[in-house]
Amino acid sequence: MPKRIQLPDDFYKHDFKQLAKIEKHPRTRIRFIGLSHIQNGKSYEQVAQYLLQSLSAVKQWVRHYKDEGIDGLKEKQRSGRPSKARNQNHTKLLQSILAMQNNKNGGRVRLKDIQNMLAKDFNIHYQKYKRRSLFINKIRVKLDKC
Repeated sequence: MPKRIQLPDDFYKHDFKQLAKIEKHPRTRIRFIGLSHIQNGKSYEQVAQYLLQSLSAVKQWVRHYKDEGIDGLKEKQRSGRPSKARNQNHTKLLQSILAMQNNKNGGRVRLKDIQNMLAKDFNIHYQKYKRRSLFINKIRVKLDKC
């Protein structure tokens, strides 16, 4: 039989069921629910089977709790994919967009116009509307207030 991870003394002082009810992030909520079941005497295997998680994941939750407490169970920031424009100077991009807005006669610059300018001048190609919008938000351009 594999060795069970020794639980800290304060493990039973937390109300993981209540923490799961107020937690917003779904992964963290599942971790709290799992630890609540462990508090109630369920084995790691039963918790893993009930929550459709791997046994190693449940053991990892307990290990994180033991090492870092409640904060060890919370979801961490993920790095994500690097920006296509990470090597470009954002101020130069911003100035180009603002210049395009000032040169436009009537109306405002559309995302499609910005996409064409990025492809032509900076060799940055965005295919999806959402990614273009995220890029514009990242460099903090408010086209309405130009």
